[in-house]
Amino acid sequence: MSATYDDFFDMWAGLLHHVTGEHEWALGACHHGPLSDNRDKEWIEKGSVAHRALIEIVLNARWLGEVVKYLGFRSTAELESFHNHILMYASKRFSFTPPVYSARTLLAGLDYNHHVHRPVQRKADGSIEYRKLYNKKSRKWSLYTMKVDKDYGYIPDLQRAILRSRTTADRGMPRVRRQRPDDPRQYGVLCGIPPPTTEELLHTQVSRRQGPRTT
Repeated sequence: MSATYDDFFDMWAGLLHHVTGEHEWALGACHHGPLSDNRDKEWIEKGSVAHRALIEIVLNARWLGEVVKYLGFRSTAELESFHNHILMYASKRFSFTPPVYSARTLLAGLDYNHHVHRPVQRKADGSIEYRKLYNKKSRKWSLYTMKVDKDYGYIPDLQRAILRSRTTADRGMPRVRRQRPDDPRQYGVLCGIPPPTTEELLHTQVSRRQGPRTT
């Protein structure tokens, strides 16, 4: 991966040397290691029709003008994975007070960081173990790689840190916490429509269950 346009261009233009069997030149060299002598295909002859056609592709002005847009490209897959991991601890189906939500998010971060680099699960013969997954939206099957089970090895250290913090604290835990200025609960229900009174809702629901009156 190239960090700057100049680094990319040096590596990209070096392709024109590499395909001819030239791996070191005046202004640079290939980044690969030693190549095997047992090569089935021949190198492209320098200056040949094929080599000149490749030069036109590699040094295409339009391509080189737009490639800078892709040098900073980064996938958001890992970020989306982390957000999904937070939902395991703080589901959108439930409401939490800010302190509880903050604690659940921190626990999700500890879990994610501790297990994100788990090795893949392997079968007895050493092959990677996969699982099938069906996507209802696309109606297609796909495979995902299984990883070894989580060990939660950080939990004992977390418990010791909590106990140490409480035993060395000079005051007890607060029973009542003041509402922070950014606490969303101060805005009430954010539905855009003021709620009716309890009596109005009760009358509407009871009338709907009973249906029209008959004489």
